[in-house]
Amino acid sequence: MPAAPITRFLLQSLFVCCFLIFPCCIGAYAQKGMDEKIDRIITKAMETEEFPGMAVAVIQDNKVLFKKAYGVTSRQQKGKVDEQTVFSIGSVSKAFTGVGVMLLVQQGKIGLDDPIKKYMKNFPKAWNDISIRQFMTHTSGIPDVKGEKDETSFDETVKQAGKQPMAFTPGQKQQYNNFNFAILGKLIETVSGMTYSVYMNKQVFSPLQMNRTGVNTVNANIALGHLVKKGEWKEVASHFRPADYGVPSGGLQTSLTDFIKLGQALNRNTLLNPKTTNTMWVPYSKKLSNTPGWHSRMSGGEVVIHKGGGGTGIGSVCDFKIVPSKKLYVIVMANKANNKISPADITDDILLKCFNIPKDTNGANAGEGNEH
Repeated sequence: MPAAPITRFLLQSLFVCCFLIFPCCIGAYAQKGMDEKIDRIITKAMETEEFPGMAVAVIQDNKVLFKKAYGVTSRQQKGKVDEQTVFSIGSVSKAFTGVGVMLLVQQGKIGLDDPIKKYMKNFPKAWNDISIRQFMTHTSGIPDVKGEKDETSFDETVKQAGKQPMAFTPGQKQQYNNFNFAILGKLIETVSGMTYSVYMNKQVFSPLQMNRTGVNTVNANIALGHLVKKGEWKEVASHFRPADYGVPSGGLQTSLTDFIKLGQALNRNTLLNPKTTNTMWVPYSKKLSNTPGWHSRMSGGEVVIHKGGGGTGIGSVCDFKIVPSKKLYVIVMANKANNKISPADITDDILLKCFNIPKDTNGANAGEGNEH
């Protein structure tokens, strides 16, 4: 073969090899870069806040881009956090409950804009025409009641709340209120004929093989909550029991492995079809940004769906952010509450530094209200 054709042949072969090999190299390099960025974000947060343990995941289009556990389950016992470690997720329970309610909507058993009186009786007269959507978006206007959140006090709490004036006319504004989701938990029980815990296990957790998700799970691998008061560290175990009326609002626990399964199920429409999922993520109105079970915001032209949770009662914090257009899901759980750096700050950092999605100018927790 003449020299010129041989040279052309070698150059063509080299080009083909580069074309086949370089994308893999570029992909591996990009993945390494993302891993290093997230590691730096988490390491800095852990050093600044002294989080005993954390669990973090990033999923895009069902592929787990990042999954890592950090630290210990307890400062005293020093058990290592792993992907199966169970964390208390606080008010992110509302998002899980939202999925459970939307399943009933999808099955035609309830309507989002039906008044609560269609399904539940013995509520204060002023509550009867509040829609299920309004309870789910914190636009109900019911008073912010305080109760023990246990199995026996729901009816008494409702009775006492009925003596108070409405906080505002339903649908006129949004105001975070945990009791909205206590009512939704009771709605699930009334319509399904099952307890909330049984329903969620049967309809959501078991189908997805979320075997470490529930209430006060019997598991040795649990991340105990932590608080620092007057310089002293205190360990906090979850006080919730399966029948407590506060569970749908803030009492669930899960592991990183299970949380990833839920994110993938939302992306694959395993439980909820695309229409139902979209409805779940549509804000109440142009002015009111809460969606059924979640909160919505615009960031650099992208819709970001968000739910955060945690508090001193469980000594743990959690944040879950979703960018539907990018099929992107970011999960952060940590076992220390009352921090200057919130898990929402951390998920925002990941979205900005790894995916160029700007932070909310109003703050990472804007619209979320007080978490419990």
